[in-house]
Formats: sequence, C-alpha cells, structure tokens
Amino acid sequence: MRRFSRDVAVVAGAVALLVAGGVVYFALQVKRDVSEQYIHDAATRAAGAFHAMQDSVESSLMQIRAYGESGLISLSRPDELKKLLLPVFGQKTLLSGISIADARGRSYFLQPDGTERMASAANGFDARSRPWYAPALKSEGIYWTEQYRFHTLRQVGVTASVAFDAPEEKERMVAAVDVLLPDLYRKIREMKPGAHSEIFIFRRDELLFLPEEKEGTSGFVPMDSVTNALVGSAHKLWEKGRGGDGEVFSFLDKGMVWWCGFQPLENARRNVWMGVMIPESDIVGDVGRRRVLLLVFGLAFILVSTGGAVWLSRRYGRALDDTQSSAIEETEEGVLALVAGGENRKVEFKSTLRMNLHTKKPGKEIELAWLKGVAAFLNTDGGTLLLGVTDAGEITGLEQDVFENEDKCRLHFKNLVATHIGAEMSKNIRFRLVPVAGKTVGVVRCSRSSEPVFLKNGNKEAFYIRNGPSSDELPVSKAINYIKHRK
Repeated sequence: MRRFSRDVAVVAGAVALLVAGGVVYFALQVKRDVSEQYIHDAATRAAGAFHAMQDSVESSLMQIRAYGESGLISLSRPDELKKLLLPVFGQKTLLSGISIADARGRSYFLQPDGTERMASAANGFDARSRPWYAPALKSEGIYWTEQYRFHTLRQVGVTASVAFDAPEEKERMVAAVDVLLPDLYRKIREMKPGAHSEIFIFRRDELLFLPEEKEGTSGFVPMDSVTNALVGSAHKLWEKGRGGDGEVFSFLDKGMVWWCGFQPLENARRNVWMGVMIPESDIVGDVGRRRVLLLVFGLAFILVSTGGAVWLSRRYGRALDDTQSSAIEETEEGVLALVAGGENRKVEFKSTLRMNLHTKKPGKEIELAWLKGVAAFLNTDGGTLLLGVTDAGEITGLEQDVFENEDKCRLHFKNLVATHIGAEMSKNIRFRLVPVAGKTVGVVRCSRSSEPVFLKNGNKEAFYIRNGPSSDELPVSKAINYIKHRK
C-alpha cells in the first residue's frame, strides 16, 4: 500500500510539475499572443479603411466615366459640369477634387465647396503634364498615381484617373479624382489600438509621411530627418526584415517595451507601408486577465489530478496491498509469520476444516465455526483465516480432515462457501493449500465486500463482524444500523 501510494504520489507530482511548467510557458506566451492580436486587429482595420477608400473613390470615378461616355461631359459647358459633378462628392469626404482634361490641354477642376477652375495650356496650366493624365490613356482600367504635391491645394495626395471616349467632343478624355493623404492619415489614425499607440505611414524609399501640423507642412520627409526616435527605431527593424510577413515583434525604447507590426497598404506594389506600435503597458490588463484564467485552469488541473491520485490510492491501494499480502501469506514463511503474530482483528486460526477432534467425526458445527470468521472478515476489513492451526498457534495441518486428495478438499471448501455465504462472494475469497513444516495449512484470504454478507444455516441468517480477535454476531437492529453506516 505504501509503495503504491508513493508511486501514485510521484506520478501526480510529475504531472503537476509538467502542468505547472506548461502554465508558466503559456502564461508568458499569452503576452505575445495578446500583442499580436492587438497589432493584427489594428492593422486589419486600418488596411480595411484604406481599401474601402479605394473602392469608394473608384466607384465615384466610374460614375464620372459613365457620364462622359453618355455625352454629359463637355468642357465647353462648365456650368453644367458643376451641377453634374458636385453631387459626386456627396458624403465621400476623402475626395478633395475632380478633374476633367482633354487631349488639347484644356481642363476643368472642381472642389467639394463648389470652387471651380477652367485652365488650358495657353494660360499656363497644361493638365497633360500631370502625373495622372498620360498613364490613364495607356491603362485599360483605373490608374493610381504615387504620392505627389497637388498643384492647387499644395498638399500631398494621390490621384485616381480613368480615360473615356466623349461622343460630343469626339475625342478621348481623362477624368481624375484627388485624395489628400492627411485626410486618409487621420482616418487611419482613428484605427489605433490604444491611447498611447502609434500608427505611421512610410514608403520603401525611406520617406515617412508626417500629418499636417500647420498649413503646408504635411507630406513625406526623409526618414533620417525624422525627430521621432521611436518611429526611427521601428523603421530600422523593418529594414532588417522584421515584420515583413505579418510578424509581430517587441523592442525596447527608453526603458519601455513596445510591440510592433507592419502591413503594406498596397498589396500589388507594396510600396506604401503602415506601421502599428503599442506599448506593452497598454495591454497589461488584458494579458493579466488571460494569465489569471490560465493560472486558475492550471491550479484546478493540479488539484483535480492530486485528488484523483488520492482517490486511486484509496480505492486500489488496498486491493494491491491485499494482492501483495496474499502472495506473501501463501508461502511457508508467510504462514509462519502470521502464526507467530497470533490471532487478531485480521487473523484467525482454526484446527480443521470439517473434523471434530473430540468425536473424530466430521461436524457441521466445525464448518460453521470457521465460516463465521470468513463472513466477519468480509463484513469488516478483510483478513486471513488459517485452517490447520490451533488457537495456541500449533500447526496440526488439514491432514486431520482426512480428504482423499487436495482437490476434494478444495471442492468441499468451495461448496461450503456457496451454500452458507453465497457463490457470488467467491471473488472476495481466496483459498490455497500451503505446505508448512511437513503439514498442509489452508490459507483463506478474504477481502472486504462492498455488500453486506449474511451467514446462512438452513432457514436462518446471521450477520457477523470482526471485533478484536473474535467474530461477533450482531442482532438485527444493530446489524441494520451497522450496514447503514458502513463505508
């Protein structure tokens, strides 16, 4: 029993250590997982806003092209153009201007507030020189420019343009819509994941976009002239290949741990990138909650496994102990050790299996005497009955029962148990014939029964329990109470 309990304790301890180690590891991993989730969510929302802007702008541009192809656009009727195009701005606040240009250098420009301008090559502004005109004529679809400074607004932005055939002008024209990057940047900044987080936009040519702080200051500036050391540190890590494929990493800046990730805003050209940074202090609360849950789970698992080990020890330890004891007791040394210890709550001696030594005849009273001990052992905590040993501890052997052979002896024992105790109890009773000092001793090993056992004698039934070295019969009232409270 002690060995089994020790082994169970060792296994339970090993499992507990393994679980504790796993909990510690995953608790540390939680910080990375939460940080990755924060960065990923922010980058996904910002990229989604950028692509939604693209879809909205392209939808507006296709609407203008449809006007042109249906003959509604003519540079000769600017008043009609204003009425036609002003509603296109609608709620799409990112549109900062609409341009219509033809092959002769004439152009029309309209702003959301209704300000308009007609221009031509003759008066100093040739739309054909703008970065959006020629590529649109060569493109089969919509063309997006790189970032540049707008002529009228003097701010940095991008332009989407598309060519169409104007039936009234009988020539190919180009429609273009402008988007200011400061407007887009402000929209993307709204996607930042925390109060102290940073979102910045930069280009592969090491130019960082700075939002407008005062009139005319927004635009891309060389990275080496950026005064924000935090952004500079993150960008250097990106240059070294960190965060290129959705990787999230951490770095130390002025004693503070930052988590950072990058995502291209243009999936095709991958020229414009967005960086998302968040201080670890902003996510401590979420990390803490997840760590607590993980630690609670680990502790619960350890407690359950420990409780299971104790349960296994109690439930099966006794059975293992009984099995080991049986193997020992069924040897000559084991029997001699039991005899030397004398009768007690777990050990009883009987001289014979059936023979009355006074009358020299088999007697029913002899059989019932040792059967009472068996029933008592079954009803209490189990024990061992030695047949062929006197009360004084003298080994006389079962030879006095005069069985023809050992098989006859075993069969007689089996029949008596089946008749007076019940064949179903055979699983709790083990009978072996053991040679000891030239004699044969019957070793009856009894394990505790989960059900109450009654000794039957004709029409009568009696309930016995072990009380010290004797087997006592309980009256009905006490037997009922004992069975009720029996564990």
